[in-house]
Amino acid sequence: GQCTPCREGTGWMMRVMERLVKGEADPEEIDMLWDVTKQVEGHTICALGDAAAWPIQGLIKNFRPEIEDRIRSKRGVIAAE
Repeated sequence: GQCTPCREGTGWMMRVMERLVKGEADPEEIDMLWDVTKQVEGHTICALGDAAAWPIQGLIKNFRPEIEDRIRSKRGVIAAE
């Protein structure tokens, strides 16, 4: 927690990820989460910021449709096929 991006960004990323896992987040939060990881990545004193941001970026980049489906299914909205 020595520098602001990690002190503020990692906690925020964790809280949003917890809501995503539970399906309680809004789909718009996926883009906000992506933006926060980009603000943390490369702007920290040590590698913790990058180490926290990259897995989330990979998750969003590779599994965004699944994340959106999870949010919809937890809210009772069935995805149109």
